[in-house]
Amino acid sequence: MKIVLIGGRNIPGFGGVESYMMNLAQELSNQGHKATIICCNDRSYETTIDNVCIIHKACPKQSIFTFPLLFIKSIGYILKNRKSIDVVNFQGTFLTFFSGWIARLCGCKVCYTRHSMAEDNPKYNKIKKFTIKTLSFISIWLCGKNIITISNSKAAEIKDRYGKSCTVIPCGVNMPPEKINSNIIEKFGISKGNYFLTIGRFDPIKNLDILINAFKKTNNERYQLVIAGNYNNSYGEQLLQLAKENKNIIFVGGVIGDDKECLLRNCFVNCLVSSSEGMPISLLEAMAYGKHSIVTDIPAIREIAKDDWCYWCKPKDVDSLYLQLINTEKNHETVASGNSEIVEYIKRQHTWRSITQQYVSYLHSIGAKQKRTE
Repeated sequence: MKIVLIGGRNIPGFGGVESYMMNLAQELSNQGHKATIICCNDRSYETTIDNVCIIHKACPKQSIFTFPLLFIKSIGYILKNRKSIDVVNFQGTFLTFFSGWIARLCGCKVCYTRHSMAEDNPKYNKIKKFTIKTLSFISIWLCGKNIITISNSKAAEIKDRYGKSCTVIPCGVNMPPEKINSNIIEKFGISKGNYFLTIGRFDPIKNLDILINAFKKTNNERYQLVIAGNYNNSYGEQLLQLAKENKNIIFVGGVIGDDKECLLRNCFVNCLVSSSEGMPISLLEAMAYGKHSIVTDIPAIREIAKDDWCYWCKPKDVDSLYLQLINTEKNHETVASGNSEIVEYIKRQHTWRSITQQYVSYLHSIGAKQKRTE
């Protein structure tokens, strides 16, 4: 099948949606399908990575209408290639219905993947949240029935909030490579095995300010806090200011490939302290290394993590997070040794190979078949 995935920004990129799209497309290619990605960027151009064609469309940053604009801009590609495209998968439901209707008229099967609830993000004021929620309600009902989401907890949330049923196809990860070629540890003066790590986008919903304040409160010179992600936004500037007096808080920027693998392999504890998640790929990636994690007690994380694998804290609570940082330090030897049970769980449930097989089965269930073109 020829499958077009539309969404994300600057792929391959640093965010969860971007990682999801790229890894899914690569594995689709590995399994004999043809995958194309259409994503946002600062400028328009095309490239190919690992047999995946990536089409970048110029779209503005940080607007609630950025991705609806991308979906509109994708129509030209769909019309041009309508005879060969089997499936169009929009990564979102927000104002995607018009582009979806066009794709259906072109004879393509259409589905939508809902990753998160944008209206819950604290960066939006009350008016924007109301606008997003209202438009989301209209959009999700106009999209039709072929809606995917990435966790049971998110499916329940969508059903409760919008009255819409979804098919759950979770996120996956690649198992760690045997060899890693990276000098990121030496470049930033990071102490192997003695740093807390968090990887993700710089967004208020990730509560990185809470993590920084809790880490500063420990006042333990043995450990470092390594924060990976693109900090070139207003929230990132706030965090840099918040951490500037502490030499043990290290910002390494966005990481992919071997640099990310190196940080995951050598960290002491992984941290994910968000207020809301769909299914956090960064947590799954750390789990693939058998790492223990400090996490917020929210449904999406409860769905994939057991008590024995994690240290739980309350969302947006500095004191609760501080206590768990201290608890991991007190149990350094046990925590540092990792847990093979976590690795086995990932191998059974969350490799991209098995997730992609689920995805392809779903596409067949909605009637997607290989088109025959002359």
